[in-house]
Amino acid sequence: MAKDSLHHLKDIFKSVDDLNPDSSVLEESTLSTAEDWIDTGSYALNIIISGSPHKGVPAGRITGFAGPSMAGKTLIMNKIMANAQKKGYIPVIWDSEVAVDKRSAENAGMDTSRVKYYPVETVEDCRNQMCAFLDNVIKANNPEYKFIIAIDSLGNLASAKEIRDTAAGKDAADVGQRAKAIKSLMRTLTYRAAKAKVPILFSNHIYEGMEMFPSLTKNQSGGKGPIYLASVLVQLGTRNEKTTDNPNEAGVAIANNVSGVTLSAMTVKNRFVPNFLKTELYLNFNTGLDKYSGLFEMATAYNILVKSGNRYTFKDEMIGYRKDIEKSEEVWGKVLPALEVVLNEQLCYSNNSDTSLQKEVEELE
Repeated sequence: MAKDSLHHLKDIFKSVDDLNPDSSVLEESTLSTAEDWIDTGSYALNIIISGSPHKGVPAGRITGFAGPSMAGKTLIMNKIMANAQKKGYIPVIWDSEVAVDKRSAENAGMDTSRVKYYPVETVEDCRNQMCAFLDNVIKANNPEYKFIIAIDSLGNLASAKEIRDTAAGKDAADVGQRAKAIKSLMRTLTYRAAKAKVPILFSNHIYEGMEMFPSLTKNQSGGKGPIYLASVLVQLGTRNEKTTDNPNEAGVAIANNVSGVTLSAMTVKNRFVPNFLKTELYLNFNTGLDKYSGLFEMATAYNILVKSGNRYTFKDEMIGYRKDIEKSEEVWGKVLPALEVVLNEQLCYSNNSDTSLQKEVEELE
């Protein structure tokens, strides 16, 4: 239908179509629409990224996870890649920290015999290698070739100038070369990822700025490139969960009886649903990322679960106490579909406001 509606203009578009073989009617575009989604392992994280508990990170787009050390960035990306493997994707990892190991990947559920691994040192090498790989995927044009890429981490990639200066014993300032190189990396990957239908994940470091009034969005390593050019950017924060209340204890996590970490997650950039959606995730050092964490708060905020005394009801049915609900597969099997209906109404961009305005105009006339 869309094709026919522009058919009479084919002579107008022909010369440009010849120059751009990827052109199409927007309704039929496979470049501008994410056709597949990869589960993150957390319903709440899926929701703030995609608007649905059953989606996750988009294929053909760049998704970043930025946070401090021990915020679970690598674990989350490993889990996404493990879930991608279940859908037939082959993970390809560029590792600048030499920190992605076989054991941690297998603990996340990955089949490491079907993971390609590239250690990398500089932004330029990472960019060139990834672009060459994506060009090969595009050239192959085989829908059976499904890949997912991870950069771990963007923040630890050095610039080529930094490496050259180090080899020459120079202490010259970077003068923004690394930030420019990271912007170049992001720019060159964006179109290729969409055309190859390859989801790209990256982790990055955050740090506090010198502003008098700090922003919700923390500063990231590599300048503004990751913020401007990623389709989705999730900012993570942490707080340790202890089995002891002694604040003066010193030592490593195990000595301190730290059982896990609560992650605050907020989307500071999102091209699919509104920005600045927040949730809390729980990462237990023994059992991993809790897939139900954060859902209870969402369900009560949207009045899907309604408090009645010390217990909660769902559609006038008494469900139980909070502790009985939070990790109950049976309860969420009932509640999630209702929550998803509300999320589709509340989080998805629509033209309802334009329609309402048009009706008001028509009534005035």
